[in-house]
Amino acid sequence: MGFYLPQTSSISGQEVTLKAFQAVDVSVKYRDTSGLNSGSKIVTGDKLRLDLSSGFDEQILTGSARFKVGTDTFLDRTGTLYRNVEPSNNSGVASGVIQYGTGHVEIDSWTPNADNTVSLQSLTTTTDLPPLNRISFRTPIIPIRPQSLTVVVASLEYGQLTLTTDENGIIETSRAHGSINHDTGFVNIYFYIKTEITLANRAEIEANDWYDPLLEYDEAGKTYINVPVWIDASSVRYNAIAYTYIPLDSEILGLSATRLPLDGRVPIFRVGDIGIISSTKFYELPDYIAGQTYSLADQRISYLELEDSEGTKVSYDMYVVDYDYGKFTLNGDFALGALVAPLKAKYRYQDMGLIRDVQINGQITFTKPVTHNYSVENSIVGSALVIGDMQARYTRKFVQQTWNSVWVDEATGSAISANYNDALYPIQVTNKGAIQERWALIFTDAQSFRCVGEYSGQIGTGTINMDYAPINPVTGVPYFIVKKEGWGAGWVSGNVLRFNTIAATFPVWVIRTVKQSEPTVLSDQFQIMLRGDIDRIA
Repeated sequence: MGFYLPQTSSISGQEVTLKAFQAVDVSVKYRDTSGLNSGSKIVTGDKLRLDLSSGFDEQILTGSARFKVGTDTFLDRTGTLYRNVEPSNNSGVASGVIQYGTGHVEIDSWTPNADNTVSLQSLTTTTDLPPLNRISFRTPIIPIRPQSLTVVVASLEYGQLTLTTDENGIIETSRAHGSINHDTGFVNIYFYIKTEITLANRAEIEANDWYDPLLEYDEAGKTYINVPVWIDASSVRYNAIAYTYIPLDSEILGLSATRLPLDGRVPIFRVGDIGIISSTKFYELPDYIAGQTYSLADQRISYLELEDSEGTKVSYDMYVVDYDYGKFTLNGDFALGALVAPLKAKYRYQDMGLIRDVQINGQITFTKPVTHNYSVENSIVGSALVIGDMQARYTRKFVQQTWNSVWVDEATGSAISANYNDALYPIQVTNKGAIQERWALIFTDAQSFRCVGEYSGQIGTGTINMDYAPINPVTGVPYFIVKKEGWGAGWVSGNVLRFNTIAATFPVWVIRTVKQSEPTVLSDQFQIMLRGDIDRIA
């Protein structure tokens, strides 16, 4: 719809003679009551707005405002107004906000059908409390439980701000930006509003006392500035949950806790250490035909074992695994027997690499890319305890005149002429048979002896006329072999040949920790596996 100016069509002139009239009749209408033509209209207001500091410009102190509107009494608590607070339990109804910097009050809940008379009962202002837009503090107890910190602060323009941290300790809202270090309890929060500078608002922004051209910054082709959100520092309060750990006696723990962290947690990932990414999957066999080869969905696997539907493991000598191509073959004489179908293969593939970077959020970076595809639901990342090369051997060989049942690594008593020549005939040990043990061959006469271990006890008897090779019942091979050619002359009853065997093993402490709680399952188990490198023969 448009409007247009009128167009002039013609102009004409006319002469008119005006004169005063002698007699004039004036007609007057009036009413003497207000009941006629009266009307009313009901207006519903969403909020009641008033100014407690009208006529002066001073900052209101936290918790000092108290006033009445009609029959309701309003109290200030860190920028939030509560009405009709019950003295017995100090509870009231949150009904609005107050701005400490301007004195403006917005009430959104009040008793209806009451008069709008405002009565100020208490108000304290100051000119000596400068506003701030940043707070920093440290909690007295550490460490802090993630997502447990809540900070409440009163702003001068936007009322009360309630801030909470996420699982990473970050506070991020449109007016507050900060973080907490859960380990140290240090909190740092900035209060500002990210504002784009335009031609329309530049003059208004530059007119503020806090403005500085250096505060402007560019982002995505636009110019921004962080407009401060002023707060009352005296109104800051927080709530957080901290962990408290009960120190354990070193005798109960089994090690000295002096160098352990306060929370008892030890970091397992460090830059320069070895890390392993592992994925465990299951493959259900469609059948169980003897001699049949089954292919997995993955290749270059590091581990595979078969088990039936009830978790019973299939003997390892009943199938052959091709780890390079991800296949396994049932033996030609394979029979289900007592196993319960269906069978399933539990297999695992891994990548091992050097850790280049460790972030506090749990992100770990390796120095090389992984060679398999990993999914979240069946993959884990773990640290590696590097053992190095292991080989069984024997040490501390010596002879002793008599056996005194004392296990030491040095000879006691007088020297004897009899000995065992291990320079030409060393005691033979194997990785499969040797154990970590101190041995004593105690002679019962000039040719016979009995073999006693510090922890194994007496395991057998032997003679210098035959090679002595006691069998390890676990592995089926000898603990060691003492050659008959190595025995010299001069042995008498009571003489002792002492030596130690060092196993091809590595001492590892395995501690499984379960937090205090009611049991949810009747059984618990875990499996220890060693990951080793081998030399392949092309």
